[in-house]
Amino acid sequence: MRRSEQEYDGRTMHFRQLDSIGEMIDAMQHAPEQQEQSGLRASSLKIDEWQWSGTSTMDEALELACYGWEEGRQHLRQTVGRIALDQLVGRRPVVESRLDFAGDEVDIGAYLHGEPEHMVDYQVRQDTHGKQAMMYVNASMESHVSSERIMQRGGALYAAIEALRTEGYSLGLTMVESTKERDYHIRGVEYQIPVVQPGEYLDIDTAAFCLAHPAFLRRGVFALNEHEPNDIRYAMGYMVGGGYGEPTRMASDLPPHSFLIDQGEGLDLRSDDDMQRFAQKVVDRTLETLGHEPVDRER
Repeated sequence: MRRSEQEYDGRTMHFRQLDSIGEMIDAMQHAPEQQEQSGLRASSLKIDEWQWSGTSTMDEALELACYGWEEGRQHLRQTVGRIALDQLVGRRPVVESRLDFAGDEVDIGAYLHGEPEHMVDYQVRQDTHGKQAMMYVNASMESHVSSERIMQRGGALYAAIEALRTEGYSLGLTMVESTKERDYHIRGVEYQIPVVQPGEYLDIDTAAFCLAHPAFLRRGVFALNEHEPNDIRYAMGYMVGGGYGEPTRMASDLPPHSFLIDQGEGLDLRSDDDMQRFAQKVVDRTLETLGHEPVDRER
């Protein structure tokens, strides 16, 4: 894990760049020892939190993270079946024009001025951006957000990924958690958790846990929170009863060919139409990131 600090929006941000999701799983596995060493009670280890975290114990969450989540797998497949994937990906060719000695039509103004290059040549812009992009998903959310709403967003995100994949596009996935102090707002912490890189295959089990299961945040990321030094834990409330910070928008700059699903986006999907529109937004954002122009549609 790479650690850095930077002033951002009037507060000190502590940035944590993980090497892989394996580091989060390692933090989950060592959460009991960390609780004992720190002397602070850990919310990630609370028992019988099924309605809130989707699991009764940390061991159950680890089982899902490492070996798959059958219910989530079925949910993602059902969501893909309810969304019209074939309508999601479409882009208008970007046509460029230039004056030349030969072409498709006469530029009257250039012809009358005696310009030798008075023909307009139209060409479709060649794809120079490729078909790979990185999607950042900010998993930060308030405690009242239900498991059902998390699953709905995850299903729509996965449908967008699948629609793009059928057209030859490949999305990498990096999960983000960004929070700030609830009272004084002078400190914040942000984690970036790489899941897959562009060009790598995102399997449905990994997608289900990271995008659609509440335990990803409420046990996995909380375990990362609980591995912070105690001064940061006290300031941010990373302990039972502390609130675990106030969810906020991502503070880091995005690298090229990347886009962001930020804090709160897609957590209000209540119908298949809502999910279709959100999946469409994700697809369009991908195409725009790659320099493509999405086809206009009525939404």
